[in-house]
Amino acid sequence: MEIKRAELIGQLAEVFGYTKASAAELVDDFTAIIIENLERGNTVSLRNLGKFGILERAQRRCPNPQSGEEMVIPAHYIPRFYPSQRMRLAVKKWEDNEKRGLG
Repeated sequence: MEIKRAELIGQLAEVFGYTKASAAELVDDFTAIIIENLERGNTVSLRNLGKFGILERAQRRCPNPQSGEEMVIPAHYIPRFYPSQRMRLAVKKWEDNEKRGLG
């Protein structure tokens, strides 16, 4: 199941008592701060959630899908999320429940 922005805002309003407008502002501000820090080359670590960081991809060669000719993809950086141990355990718990038919 995918939770989209609107559902996340609704859950913040319902569970924590935010108004929908303030919950939307909170979500927007949170994502803006993370993106701003990544633009500066910083990583953002949040306890029990994980770390938003930057990963350098090395230069590599691969075939062009249209022509089959070998091409070089230059080295570049990509955003990366490293989940915390608590988040990995939450997913493992969900996975175990799904396998046992409890989900």
